[in-house]
Amino acid sequence: MDFFQNQEDARRRTRRLLVLFFLSVAAITVIIYIAAGFATGWRGGLLDWGLLGMVAAGTGLVIGAGSGFKTLQLSAGGSVVARDLGGRPVPPDSTQRDERRLLNVVEEMALAAGTPVPAVWILDQEEGINAFAAGHTPSDAVIGVTRGCLRSLTRDELQGVIAHEFSHILNGDMRLNLRLIGVVYGLLVLAILGRIVLRVAAETRGGRSRSDSKSIDPRMVLLLAGAGMLVAGYLGVFFGNLIKAAISRQREFLADAAAVQFTRNPDSIGGALLKIGGYTYGSELKTPRAEEASHLMFSHPLSSGLLGAMASHPPLEKRIRAILPHWDGTWPKVSLPDISAQSGLVEDDEVPPLRRTGHPSAPVSGLQLFPQSGVVAATTVRAALDRIGQPTEQDVASARIMGGSIPSAIRQLIRDPAGAQAVIIAMLLAKNPDARQQAEPVLADLTDENTAATVREAAGILGGWHSSQLIAVLDLALPSLRRLTPAEYGRFSHILQKLIAADGRMDLFEFMLQKMVRRHLDHFFHRPPPPAISLRNLADAAAETSTLLSAFASLGGPPPSPAHSQAMQAAAASLRASGVQLALTSGPPTLDRIDAALNRFDRALPEVKRQLLDACAAAALADGRLSSGEAELLRAAADTIGCPIPPFVSGPPVAGVV
Repeated sequence: MDFFQNQEDARRRTRRLLVLFFLSVAAITVIIYIAAGFATGWRGGLLDWGLLGMVAAGTGLVIGAGSGFKTLQLSAGGSVVARDLGGRPVPPDSTQRDERRLLNVVEEMALAAGTPVPAVWILDQEEGINAFAAGHTPSDAVIGVTRGCLRSLTRDELQGVIAHEFSHILNGDMRLNLRLIGVVYGLLVLAILGRIVLRVAAETRGGRSRSDSKSIDPRMVLLLAGAGMLVAGYLGVFFGNLIKAAISRQREFLADAAAVQFTRNPDSIGGALLKIGGYTYGSELKTPRAEEASHLMFSHPLSSGLLGAMASHPPLEKRIRAILPHWDGTWPKVSLPDISAQSGLVEDDEVPPLRRTGHPSAPVSGLQLFPQSGVVAATTVRAALDRIGQPTEQDVASARIMGGSIPSAIRQLIRDPAGAQAVIIAMLLAKNPDARQQAEPVLADLTDENTAATVREAAGILGGWHSSQLIAVLDLALPSLRRLTPAEYGRFSHILQKLIAADGRMDLFEFMLQKMVRRHLDHFFHRPPPPAISLRNLADAAAETSTLLSAFASLGGPPPSPAHSQAMQAAAASLRASGVQLALTSGPPTLDRIDAALNRFDRALPEVKRQLLDACAAAALADGRLSSGEAELLRAAADTIGCPIPPFVSGPPVAGVV
């Protein structure tokens, strides 16, 4: 599996979705036209262009309005879907045992993938075993699980299900799935209007005028029009299910395979699928919105019946045999445990051993987040870049270590909105002690005494941390920061901006922190539309490419130093290896130019992003290692253009690493 190829496949599936949608609209238009022809007695002949035009315009308007309404409603992100399905958000500071276990698993997966931690929702009224991921981007993504999923699965099985959903987040499936909801809703609107018209027809007096025996019976017109719309509407539902099956089925197999790669334990997701087959409630959902969101779910949420061929998911047996080829076809007996068995309060769930048993796999041991020197080896960086969008068991293990290495004082703070703000502000003071003196008056002026004291205490703890560790804390803090009101977020952004400007300059870490906070929280609070693809060739952005590559080269030495020249030559060689011939300039870049360049590449094709990141890495690694500053810029650049980099992991553990 390849992240960039999967992103491109998602774009192609979007085009296929549009083609199938227009074909469905055309078929529905024909059905309504035939019904309208019978209702009018075919007065204009079998091919009445005027009538056909009116029907086509009306059908297109109704379906387009329905799809547009639903799409606009879904623009708020995955939380809309979770709420419609009857879910409730799980607070990041929850200490309920089963909720804490779920939150810990989601946090591990997010850190392993290098993405922000998504919001977590629980469908308390659903006893079937199911889960979903919904959202436009990782910034507004949510992960939802049913009560049956939460209480019936072991931690390993739950991890397999969450890994499956993270595959949908990373590979661009989520945005397509939300678009699919809007499309299918537009097709269903006709059925709703058809029922309304039939109800009106039932209450309308029939009969023709005595003076004109050839006049049209209005009641008959309404009956035929309503029936035609109803038939067309349910034909739209039929087409909608076909579209779901065509778009979603193969992606479920790929997400299952990604979950196995994530955990290196086929029994995790395989065990969850087996429990669905042996469970009384299976994966069914009781909510009336289940059909609308069926393609988002981990397993098909409805009884297949005679329409199993159009189910949004492959048959359960096929999915299991693809993961567990030696399965003997028997289903385990599954029931919900007594609720008292999983009640109680905990601070964190027990962390299971890293070594997996039962399947051949190299043991995960001797992991180290960062060497004490703050420098990461080139081989480690290359390995992380190769795993963009496809983290492994090693990444999950390192994420568990990283999460466990965060002091409890910091972890408690970031689970609360006020504390999370204090920790992010503290990062600025901890990372740039020289600017702390200028920032202190601003801090005292913009915050209360207790907040300022919390910031200073957190800054003392965070001092000396590697930038990627701070990025992990930021990712973990995002669920709490999303609980701010828009006004509170505006105030928080203002404080960050004032503190960064306190010393009259912005360093690389401040730029990176501000860029990541704005990318993920601005998207959540302000809902900008997804960027449209406008950059299809790296050569069309020669100036922006040179700016970014020169920025990485300048971290090794200013132009025209030998170190800078060596880095630019390494970047040029990487571009040539990708088939790109580009004349690079070496002027010293400003942060404004870097910011503009990154915004341009956020609108690039996936393959263009791959070429850029490879060249950036080549420039940064020209001296054979990655410094903390280079790591900051690389992570910020990749995050800004939508390419999450897993944590850097290397060698045997070093004592004393935070």
